[in-house]
Amino acid sequence: MTAATNKVEVFNGFSQWLGFGNRGVLADNDPVEQEKAMECDALLTNAVIFHNALDIAEIVRQLLEEG
Repeated sequence: MTAATNKVEVFNGFSQWLGFGNRGVLADNDPVEQEKAMECDALLTNAVIFHNALDIAEIVRQLLEEG
């Protein structure tokens, strides 16, 4: 339980660090617009994590080729 909670907290912290625009303040009181903003933020965070994983995999592949 603690490990799962820690993963979520780390993801949220990274998402907040990565976030941009209005310093993370939701400017609209419309729940639909708030959900869109949060989903876009999560999408951006996941895209950065995925890109980092691809970069790491490429570096590992290069290191394996070099021996």
